[in-house]
Amino acid sequence: MNEPWGLSGPQFLLVYGLAVAVVLVVQIVGPPIARKRRQQAEQTRPVLPLANPTVYQLAYLSGSAPRAVDTAIAALLERQELRISSRGKLSAVGTSANLVGLERAVHDAARGSGRTTAEIRASRQVQPELDRLRDGLRDHGLLTVHVQSNGFRNCVTLAYLALLLIGIVRAVNGAQMNRPVGILIPLLVFTFILTIISFASGRSPRAAVPTPAGNALVTRARQDAKAAQERPEEFAAAGYGGGGGMLFAGAASVVALSGIAFYPDDDISAALLSGGSTFSGGGWTGSSGSSCSSGSSCSSGSSCGGGSSCGGGGGCGG
Repeated sequence: MNEPWGLSGPQFLLVYGLAVAVVLVVQIVGPPIARKRRQQAEQTRPVLPLANPTVYQLAYLSGSAPRAVDTAIAALLERQELRISSRGKLSAVGTSANLVGLERAVHDAARGSGRTTAEIRASRQVQPELDRLRDGLRDHGLLTVHVQSNGFRNCVTLAYLALLLIGIVRAVNGAQMNRPVGILIPLLVFTFILTIISFASGRSPRAAVPTPAGNALVTRARQDAKAAQERPEEFAAAGYGGGGGMLFAGAASVVALSGIAFYPDDDISAALLSGGSTFSGGGWTGSSGSSCSSGSSCSSGSSCGGGSSCGGGGGCGG
């Protein structure tokens, strides 16, 4: 038999092409299948009651980890434990000795020359607290966490590498025997590209997706927040524990349920989002319709002392 490896050129191309196609299909359909199995496993987890969620738990359910960090920033700005410059740089004020959890991590991350919102979100100092927050919600059956393991990616990459090496050896062997290898070369290039893509994909970040129970909790909180705006007297004494402060009082609750773009002060919101807005003052400045402290608010119907508006550029007068 004069054929290299006992296979003619067309036969080898058929076998090689099918092998590459099989690995590609596994690479595409493998993660969704594994994700579906994890979802089914998560659905069997018991849902532990969470009657009084903190504002940070609601923030994570509403907008994942970045929203939780933004909420802590909003709370610290409002209490003047963070300041923000006109360039969008956040800096810590005082010490973090009396702070706990995510607020303390954010305060520590803002120390020094000042950091943007994005830099604080990506800081290693806040990650442990975010992990604890995520895991707690997962334990309550409110989040499902998806992650593609490195093992699967490594197996796919090794399969492509093996096929690539086999194809190269076949091409060299065929060329030495004066056999046509023109059709094999594009297949090798395609396999090489797939190898690079698989290798470069890296480990997928953990994606935390709210379960139906988690979504229901956020929906109920938004309905209650709307009712609190319409009937504030009924919710004046309604508090949620766990370091999140009053659920319906303060900028933190607004950011938790709606995002940093809805921070009650437009200038601060613009600075947090883009770092390009200019305004006077360094800390929280009260304005019409915005809250001034953890338990009080400055709105069209009330003011922070003596019938005057929130003043001083540094918080509610007092």
